[in-house]
Amino acid sequence: MMLVMCANAGIDRTYEVENFAVGSYHMPRRFRADAGGKGVNVARALRTLGAEVLLVGFAGGISQPFMTEMLAQQGIVTEFVPIGEESRLCINIVDPSNASQTQLDETSPLVTPDEVERLKRQWRRLLDRSNMAIISGSAPRGVPFHFYEEMVQLARDKRVPLMLDARDQLLASAIDAAPEVIKPNLHELQELIGSPLSVPQGVVKAAKDLIGRGVRIVIVSMGKRGAIFVTARQGSYWAVPPEIESVSSVGSGDATVAGFAAASIRNQPLEQRIRWAVAMGAAAASTFGAVPESKRDVEGLLAGVRIEPLEPSA
Repeated sequence: MMLVMCANAGIDRTYEVENFAVGSYHMPRRFRADAGGKGVNVARALRTLGAEVLLVGFAGGISQPFMTEMLAQQGIVTEFVPIGEESRLCINIVDPSNASQTQLDETSPLVTPDEVERLKRQWRRLLDRSNMAIISGSAPRGVPFHFYEEMVQLARDKRVPLMLDARDQLLASAIDAAPEVIKPNLHELQELIGSPLSVPQGVVKAAKDLIGRGVRIVIVSMGKRGAIFVTARQGSYWAVPPEIESVSSVGSGDATVAGFAAASIRNQPLEQRIRWAVAMGAAAASTFGAVPESKRDVEGLLAGVRIEPLEPSA
């Protein structure tokens, strides 16, 4: 069982609008509503690959039954902690004519200390049923900056490998608990380090510094440029996706996390983990929505992923 935490779950609404312009009236060509949040996207992408998923996080208001029912239809078991405030709504406007995206994210709800403690107890209990854990995304207001660090430490105490995709102070604090894998994008890594980074040399050096602090694998996603994978003992690699027709970048990084995690849980070699991660990210970017439509879509991209060694394995 894969245990996924999405602390800041909500509802994502995606609209396709030709020639979108501020101040104009538009009639979307199509739209969709999904349970959303980075961790939710990871869970949905894992289900696309056939993984068994248990999802935890906060959910409140009229959004809670919508998310729970929709995810249940997709085969995802949820154990959300109910909160007093309404979960957030995120709107993504995709303009294919101008190859642009406009995103509007509501302010996250405010959770109470008691609600935070309930999620902490939920996480500790469910780790006993899990053979891998993933924490992905931001946290709502009221969650302390050291919360993810505590969640990573709980996983370490129970010997459950954990993959973390977070940013800012949540990421900086969690590094001290040494998650097995972290996946910042290039901008997030630069913010963590506090300086611009050259590609690939600067990225590799920064990732090695994090590995020196106990992280085993650092995955740095870079959009169309692919991702750089830096490991403690198996070398460093730059993987580039095949050419695709990009529709929306929303969820691409989350799909990358899911691809790497799903291949890891199957004990596949590092090269296959890299291929699945990058192919999943590319498949998500070519989809109207945050998750690849099918496993077959991803499999068709695997062979086209180009992997360049940057450093040999130890």
